[in-house]
Amino acid sequence: MIELIAILIIGIAVSKELLLIILWLTNFKIHNIEPKNYPMADILIAARNEEANIATCLDSLLALDYPKEKLTIWVGDDASKDNTWGIIEKYSAVHSNIKGVQITTNITKGNGKANVLAQLAQKSNSNWIFITDADIRVPRQWLQAMLAAAKTEQAALVTGTSLVIGDAWLAKFQRLDWLYATAMLKIVSDLGIPVTTMGNNMAISRKVYNEVGGFESLPFSVTEDLELFKAVKNKHKTINLWSPKVLNKSAPQPTLLELLKQRKRWMRGAFELPFQLLGLLILEAVYLPTIIILIAINPIMGILFWVLKWLLKYTFEVICAKKIDEKVSLFDSFVSEWYSVLFSLASVLYYLWPGKVYWKGRKY
Repeated sequence: MIELIAILIIGIAVSKELLLIILWLTNFKIHNIEPKNYPMADILIAARNEEANIATCLDSLLALDYPKEKLTIWVGDDASKDNTWGIIEKYSAVHSNIKGVQITTNITKGNGKANVLAQLAQKSNSNWIFITDADIRVPRQWLQAMLAAAKTEQAALVTGTSLVIGDAWLAKFQRLDWLYATAMLKIVSDLGIPVTTMGNNMAISRKVYNEVGGFESLPFSVTEDLELFKAVKNKHKTINLWSPKVLNKSAPQPTLLELLKQRKRWMRGAFELPFQLLGLLILEAVYLPTIIILIAINPIMGILFWVLKWLLKYTFEVICAKKIDEKVSLFDSFVSEWYSVLFSLASVLYYLWPGKVYWKGRKY
């Protein structure tokens, strides 16, 4: 009986991988990302304890292929304990379109990041607001490509593509994890099911941002980007882009503990996702212990099922990466598949363990 149940669950998981490949190849929506004009734009960044990353982020923003006189970069320092503010001050002193703001008050019901973004949005005044993180590097075409897609599709909110970079094994695992998860977001978005956005790679119309009341009107959440998305999606069009021109690259979580803290925060928001995507995430979580059980009961069948699913998943990773000019190592994918077994178990235990959500030294 246990073996039959395990085979059923694994069969569904294998079918899911095949379905993802089919949908990617047959229903991938290509959006026009060639700019026709360059309107005024504001970029908002919430920074807290980011002295290791903020300079790289600002350098990439200054290198954007966009008229400097039409772009303002707002950086809010959220009571950093390190030299983040000192670095912001140096950049703002040299570059007139970088505006540093020290955040000392709270105007939102949300977390610290939502509070920073809300205050920066109040200071900005362009028709389009872009949001990214202080540990992100953006491509030169990021701004114009996101705007072009928004204009062409008449979308109120646009989400780009984000990947973790780094040579350490933990960084490689995060990269593949992000690749798989964000590709699924693209698939369900192209099916007409708006799911969520990426807080490190998004653009929103100011008119719509003001219409929903901004971050200051949203309920408390440790996933402020999801709350904003939920307020927008019911009345306005949203799209997800998948292109090297909108591929933001993120610094990895440096340690396993920091990664677990990040995932606990994300898992809080995951339970608010539409059932279609939540079901896929639950299936993936259930598959891992199930395949181990089947291998223990019937080693040959279990290993064959595992190899089949992994090969389908690897194929999906490869074709997704190719569209953003990235590559996926066979070895990294193989090792990551087993590493994810241990990490998924650790994530569930850490999530269930009594305690608050941590973000940049704060508890929620």
